[in-house]
Amino acid sequence: MDEIAFEGTPLPAEPPLAGGRAVDPPPSAPALRLAAQVQRAHAAVLTAHQAVEDWQVARAVRTGRVPATAPGPAPAPGLAPGPAPGYGFGPAHGSTEPGPAPGYGTAGALAALARAVRSAGAAPAPGRLTVTWHGEAPEDAAALQAVRQDDGWQVRDGTRPVVTVGPYADAVWPRRPVPRFPADPRPLARTSVRRLAAADLAAFAAGDIAAVLGPGFDQGHLPPDALPAKEPFRLLTAVTGIDPRGGGYGQGSLRAVLRLPDDDPGHLWSHLVAAAAEALRAHALHSGLHLCLPGARAVPLTGAPLLVEVVGAAGGELDMDAEITATGMVDRPFLVADCVFHARGRTVARLRDIGITLREGRGADLSVRYGRPSCRRSPGGAPVLAHELHAVHTAEGRPELFVAVPDGGTVTARVRPRLPRGDMRMLDRGMSGEGEWQAYRPGSRGVFEYDVPEDPWYLRECGGSVPALALMEIALQPAGAFSALLGAAGEYPDQDLRCRNLDGRMRLLREVELPGTTVEQHVVLRSHSRLPGGLLHRYDLELRSGGAPLCTAEAAHGLFTPELMALQQGLDGGRYVPSWLEVHGPAGRTVRRMDLRDDERLGRGRLALLEDVVLVPDGGEHGAGYVLCDKPVRPDDWFFDHHFFQDPVMPGSAGVQMLFQAVHALALHTGLVDHLVRPRCAVAVGEELSWSYRGQVLREHERVRGEVHVRRVHRHATGVRLHADGSVWRDALRVYRVRNIAVDLIGREPGGHEAQEVPA
Repeated sequence: MDEIAFEGTPLPAEPPLAGGRAVDPPPSAPALRLAAQVQRAHAAVLTAHQAVEDWQVARAVRTGRVPATAPGPAPAPGLAPGPAPGYGFGPAHGSTEPGPAPGYGTAGALAALARAVRSAGAAPAPGRLTVTWHGEAPEDAAALQAVRQDDGWQVRDGTRPVVTVGPYADAVWPRRPVPRFPADPRPLARTSVRRLAAADLAAFAAGDIAAVLGPGFDQGHLPPDALPAKEPFRLLTAVTGIDPRGGGYGQGSLRAVLRLPDDDPGHLWSHLVAAAAEALRAHALHSGLHLCLPGARAVPLTGAPLLVEVVGAAGGELDMDAEITATGMVDRPFLVADCVFHARGRTVARLRDIGITLREGRGADLSVRYGRPSCRRSPGGAPVLAHELHAVHTAEGRPELFVAVPDGGTVTARVRPRLPRGDMRMLDRGMSGEGEWQAYRPGSRGVFEYDVPEDPWYLRECGGSVPALALMEIALQPAGAFSALLGAAGEYPDQDLRCRNLDGRMRLLREVELPGTTVEQHVVLRSHSRLPGGLLHRYDLELRSGGAPLCTAEAAHGLFTPELMALQQGLDGGRYVPSWLEVHGPAGRTVRRMDLRDDERLGRGRLALLEDVVLVPDGGEHGAGYVLCDKPVRPDDWFFDHHFFQDPVMPGSAGVQMLFQAVHALALHTGLVDHLVRPRCAVAVGEELSWSYRGQVLREHERVRGEVHVRRVHRHATGVRLHADGSVWRDALRVYRVRNIAVDLIGREPGGHEAQEVPA
C-alpha cells in the first residue's frame, strides 16, 4: 500500500490504454483501485470541511462581522492534485494550495453589490432592478470594489467590470418567445432520479454525482482536478422535482427549497439570484452537461441583463419554481431560466432571464487528438475521442474544437463540411478513428454514437415508427463527419466547401425500439476521388443497436466548391421532364384531389410534408397506384435553419420522407388498410431503398413536387406492404430519384390481433 497518497497525488483509476485498447492491468491494479477509492473518500471529507469554512467566512463578510477586505480563508494543504497529463491543465490549475471554491467569487460579488446598493438606499424592497454580469468574478471576493454609476452600481475587479445593477422602471419585461418547434432536450446522461435531498446536494458539491444519479455520470476514470469544481450549495436545501422536458418551453423545469441567511433583509435580491444560480447548476449537473468539460465550473452567463422583481418581504424558508427557457452548447453549455419564489404560498419575488454557463477548468485543452481519449465516456463506459461539445461546435460553425487543421494551416472560407444543427443532428460522439490527415486511404474506419432521445421528435411527429428521414440521417451523418476528420475540412481553405450526399442505398435489417438507446454508427471509406474543385468519397455504413447490426447502407458524398456546385443540372441534364400525370392526364381514371396538410396520420409538425395531393388509385407506370404531391418552398421552412449552418438546404432525406408519406396517403385514402385499426406506417424490414440526388432545394426556390408509382401491393391478414418508385422536382428541375420505397402498414385487426411486419 505504499502507492497510497492523500495529498492530491492522482492514482490511475483504470488500466492504461495502448492504441485505444485496454491492456492487461498490472498486478497491483486491485491495490491501486482500492487506493483510489480511499483517496477519493478522504478528499471528499477534506472538501466538506473546506466548504464549511468557506460558508462561515462568506456569511461573516455578508453580515459585516468581518471587514469586506479581510483575506479569504487560509487554504488547506493537499486538496488539489497536480496537473493531469492529457487534459491540458497548466501549473496554475495544478497548484497544491487552492483558493476558495469556484463560485465563491460569484457569491462574494453579489454580496458586495448588495451591501453597496443597500447602504445607498438605491434598491428598497420591494423593487425592480436589473443585474448584468460582464465577466467571471475572481475567487477572492475581498479584491472587489463597488463603484456608484449614474443609474446604478458596478462591482469591479480592479478596472475590470464584473457585475452591474441598475433600476428597471418599464411595466413589462419582454418574455422570450417560445419556438414553433421547441428543441428536444439532449441530456448527456440519463437518470430516473427526479428529486435531490440535502445529502444528494452534498454529494453533488463533493463531486460524487454518480452516487446520486447512476453509472452514466461516473467519472472515476478522471484525475481529481478534472472532476467538477467542488462548490457547496449554500442556499438550496433540496430539489423537490426535476422534469427534463417540463415548462412552457419544453426545455425543463425544477422545483427547489432554499433557506435564506439570517442577515439584513436588504440583501434579499442578491440571495435570490445566488439561489437561482445554484438551482441551475443542479439542473446542469442532472443533465450531465459537465461530462464534456474537464474541471467543469458554473459561472454566470454574461452580456445580457436579468430582471429581479421583489414584491414582498421574506425570510427563512422559500419555495422556488424554475422554468428553463433556453439551453445550448455554444460556446459552452448554458441554461437560462425564469424563477418564481414563494413563502407559504405567497409570491415574494420573480427572476427573469437568469443564466449560467459551464466552463472547463483553467488551462484545459478541449481539442481532439487521435490516440488521446477526451474526458468523456460513452454510456457504455468506453473512451470517447470527440464528444457532444465538439459535435455541436461542428454543427454551429465552430469546428475548430472538433477538427484541428495540422501544421499551422488556416481556413479562411466561411462554409466548411459540418453536421446538421439542432434536432437534425443525429450524431453525438466520435468513438474512434483510423486514418491520416488528407491521405484518404481506402479502408480507413470510424465509429460514432448517437443517443436516441427517450421520446424523439421524429417518433412523436410520425405516428410512433422511425421514419426514413431519421434512419437516413443517423446512417449518413457519420460519413460527412469522417470526411472532415480525414482532412476534407482543410481542403480548398480559401473557398466555401459544401458537403452533399449524391447517391446511396440502405436496408433496415430488423425492427427495434430505438427510444432511449445508443446507436453505434460505423463508417468505412471505400474510395477517394479528387475532382476539379472538390472531392468524392464512397462509404460503407452500418448501424448497430444492442451490439447487433440494425441497418446497412452505402453512400457517395461530394465535397464541392461553389464553382462545382453551379454545374449541377439535375437528373436530366437541365431538361424539363414532366410528371406522369402531365403526360397521361386522367384518361378516364378516378382522380382524387386532396389537401392533406391536416391529416396527422401522415405526419405532423416538422413532418407534415404533404399539402396538395392528387391520387390516382389505378394510375402510374404500373397501373397499381399513383400520387403527385405539391407544396411551396417557404423561406421559414424548419429544415433551412438546421441543415446546414451558413449553408441552408432542404435535406434529401426530407424529400424521401415526403415520398414515403405519399405512398402512405395512397394506402389510407384508397381503402387498402380499411381492415386495420389505427394503422401505422413503417420502413419495411429487409428491403433495399436507393436514391440519387443531382440538385438541391434552397430558400429562393418556389415549389417542391414529388410523385410515386406503386409497383406492387401485397395484402395479408395482418397488414399491407407497398413497393413504389418516385421522383422529386425543384421548380422545373427533377433533382431526386428514389427506388424501392417499401412501406409496411401495420395495425390491429378489429378482433384485437396485433399486426406484425411482413418477414423479409
